[in-house]
Amino acid sequence: MRLIEIRDLDGPNLFLLEPAIKLELALDEDDLSPDAVAALAGRMEPIAPSDDERAAGSESLGDLLMAVCAALHERAGVEFPEMRWVEMETPGHWSLAFGWERRRFALALARLLAAAATGEAVNFAAAADRLPELLVGDGPDDRPGMIRDEQRTIPVVAVTGTNGKTTTTRLVAHILRGTGRKVGWTSTVGVFIEGENVLEGDYTGPAGAWRVLREPGLDIAVLETARGGILLRGMACQSHDVSVMTNISGDHLGLHGIHTVEGLAEVKRVVLRTTRPSGWVVLNADDALVRGQAAGLHASIIWVTQDAENATVAAHRHSGGRAVLAEEGWLVEARGEEAHRIARLDEIPLTFGGQARHMIENVLCATGVCLALGLKNDEIAAGLRDFGADERDNPGRLHVYDLNGATVILDYAHNEVGLIHLLRLARGFLEDGGRLTTIVGTAGDRTDEALRALGRIAAEQSDHIVVKETRRYLRGRASVDEMTALYLEGVAAGGDPPHTVARDEPDALEIALRGLQPGDVVAMMCIESSPESRARLEELGATAKKGPTARPRPDG
Repeated sequence: MRLIEIRDLDGPNLFLLEPAIKLELALDEDDLSPDAVAALAGRMEPIAPSDDERAAGSESLGDLLMAVCAALHERAGVEFPEMRWVEMETPGHWSLAFGWERRRFALALARLLAAAATGEAVNFAAAADRLPELLVGDGPDDRPGMIRDEQRTIPVVAVTGTNGKTTTTRLVAHILRGTGRKVGWTSTVGVFIEGENVLEGDYTGPAGAWRVLREPGLDIAVLETARGGILLRGMACQSHDVSVMTNISGDHLGLHGIHTVEGLAEVKRVVLRTTRPSGWVVLNADDALVRGQAAGLHASIIWVTQDAENATVAAHRHSGGRAVLAEEGWLVEARGEEAHRIARLDEIPLTFGGQARHMIENVLCATGVCLALGLKNDEIAAGLRDFGADERDNPGRLHVYDLNGATVILDYAHNEVGLIHLLRLARGFLEDGGRLTTIVGTAGDRTDEALRALGRIAAEQSDHIVVKETRRYLRGRASVDEMTALYLEGVAAGGDPPHTVARDEPDALEIALRGLQPGDVVAMMCIESSPESRARLEELGATAKKGPTARPRPDG
């Protein structure tokens, strides 16, 4: 048996909807034999409950660990907490999770259990007797960071999903501010208080949320809530009032023990499960994995869809439920059989003339949130029509330029789904005889297959590909050469169109612009140099475009 990690989670998490200690162990078959389980019980005497005939298997081992965990709490005079013994997605890995209120005590207890489980030489009974000493004193760092319901004075919106979280968060904040509300929000680029960037960096975990919720004078908090924060720290709040799940697709798989999209969905589902029963959950009915998260939720649901015939939405409306639809070019609010138009989609700058389907998805989700918060349709429409008119509203996301009759698109498309959406929109700007050049590259914390897929998707849709090296975001990769080789394998599998390798994003953009002709399109996965790339295009005389000049062409 081998210890993988002991982690203190300050709020609701994958295991428990409360602060929890996670003790993760790697097991093999020998660890699960009756003799091994009996030997472990012996090492934990006299705390371990006696049993002359120890059963084999992971369930028996888990029962033993939970029983000893409970006994250690009782021995220290602490009411024993909620506990779970959970099989992880990494083969052979199991985790014991238990709730906690005192960090030093709980971590020491977990270390004692781990020492006994892994065969470390330790006087278990003597160490157990010293645990109560860790309950003396009560420093602020010894308590969970989670903000409890009675400590919270303003409504909280939590935004989760794979793609579109940042845009949806920004859009909700913008609409709310347009009604006079004072808003703080978190995102992958920082923490913002009434539009001022007070912390720069990725603050989609609890640290950013705590910064917003400590700010006096705010009316509401809008918190982008990502997978990493939930897995590494837990949620910031005991509960929140409105949540939204935009979509679920494979991203960051293989990190922190999550290997499948189903596992990823379960992590993000924590956001939905911690929504107050009196609150609202906004779900994307066009995404099968999102639809699968609806069962068992306590909060009411507002479904959103770009398919007016969506069966889930139709059934929900039939029973009197609420929905937001994109229908016949309009954004529509529905409650039961009643429906009210909010705004024309082609009047909303973010949608680029109603052609950017992924941005329509973000608009639907943000509208659902605002309706859940009680905003009126005209207030929502005003914010939607205003957001995106200035590129500073949504920096880094879908910047479209006209450059001497050609189109250049820069977007934070960082995974396969993002690239598919980018290329679908890019093809809508192609004119007869025009060529599509795609600049491909993302961060290294993706699977090999994900990097190959980016190359393949680009190759299937493009006339020319520029593979950009991404030294700034290796994130565990041995070298940029390793990543480049995987992209090129995908390019070959997708038809092997002409391709070039660039040393970085600025170099890739310069290569793509060479020989650019009217009617051509450049689509760039721009994840590390958006401000510089936009400045370069403006230096060359490029001007912002608001919508396609041609209908999107078939994807084939």
